[in-house]
Amino acid sequence: MKITLIGTLPPIKALSPYCYHLADALSKKVDLDFFNFKNSLPESLYHGGMTEKKNEKIQTPNLKIKTIINWWNPFSWIKVGIVVKGDIVHVQHWSLYSGLIYCFILPITKLRGKKNVLTIHNITPHTDDFLTKFFDKMINKIILPYTNHIIVHNKRNRNKFFELYSIDKKIVTIISHGSIMPYNKIKNISKTDARKKLNISPEKKVILFFGYIWDYKGLDILLSSSKIIKEKIKNYLLLIAGQPLKDWKKYDKIILKDNLNEIILKKLEYISDSEIEYYFSSSDLVVLPYKKHPFDTHGGVGALALSFNKPILVTDVGGLPEYVKNNKVVVEPNNEKELAEKIIFVLENKALLKKLSNDSKLLSKELSWDKIADQTIEIYTKT
Repeated sequence: MKITLIGTLPPIKALSPYCYHLADALSKKVDLDFFNFKNSLPESLYHGGMTEKKNEKIQTPNLKIKTIINWWNPFSWIKVGIVVKGDIVHVQHWSLYSGLIYCFILPITKLRGKKNVLTIHNITPHTDDFLTKFFDKMINKIILPYTNHIIVHNKRNRNKFFELYSIDKKIVTIISHGSIMPYNKIKNISKTDARKKLNISPEKKVILFFGYIWDYKGLDILLSSSKIIKEKIKNYLLLIAGQPLKDWKKYDKIILKDNLNEIILKKLEYISDSEIEYYFSSSDLVVLPYKKHPFDTHGGVGALALSFNKPILVTDVGGLPEYVKNNKVVVEPNNEKELAEKIIFVLENKALLKKLSNDSKLLSKELSWDKIADQTIEIYTKT
């Protein structure tokens, strides 16, 4: 059985961490080739899919890569449908524009007798924009009849998918998002060295908010909670690392109103692969304060935190609770008071921090890419 995987690899951002780890694990078990995007939509059209020059191309000795998909060239999309050799064609779908491209590829591969497997990473778009949601749903309705099996990442994703689309439930399977690590592997940078690099004092209690800053990720809730936290934790520091994808002004207003400047360290830009470890290693707790949203995220930042064995605190949104083993660190979304209380409770409890770190280590093993590859191959076999 030959498999063709379609997605993105570095230096393109988009789904590259997920695609890289999945492809690397699968390539050790099956005959696999990978059709990669040559480029991605410009930032003005799609946040999060651009090319990051700081991210080098990765080495994949077991993987045959063909980089031919051009986001603006439908002829390249048609070519992929014509030339793919896999018995199974497994596409990674994450946005409106990836769906549009697959509207060309999947009917061709289906016509050629291929079996199509579709992993839907975002059941609904990140944005609440009506037109984006309308066209996203319309495009999904076009490509779904050409798929033989569909993979989603958590129970809420599956439930939301069935709300939106009439489809045979037997062909939809949950496979969790694996733990993510930097392409260059973890270097085991100590907390001391990481804090020296970022100019953070050793005595600080550091909360990390990491990744693209969308409204649904709840940074405003975390900032409002910080007003309460700083009164209880005198050496509290909120470390914000990531690129704002909309106006930063609303966050600045909260910071100024609540006098938070002295307890915040921020780097408001995309964090390259070589820098990621410094931010996670310097933190005591990674917080995902996401809001209730139809998007029902599975939270790639949580998957990254697991690889560093970091204690994690999440809101009860999407698949985020699957990144923790202890209900004490699952918080009601949009509740700044409860969020503050839970953060204070965790930071003041060294034994709990240690247990949460061990939980992340265990979950990282449970969500290993080797296991996810086996589950994915099982889908290929029965499709």
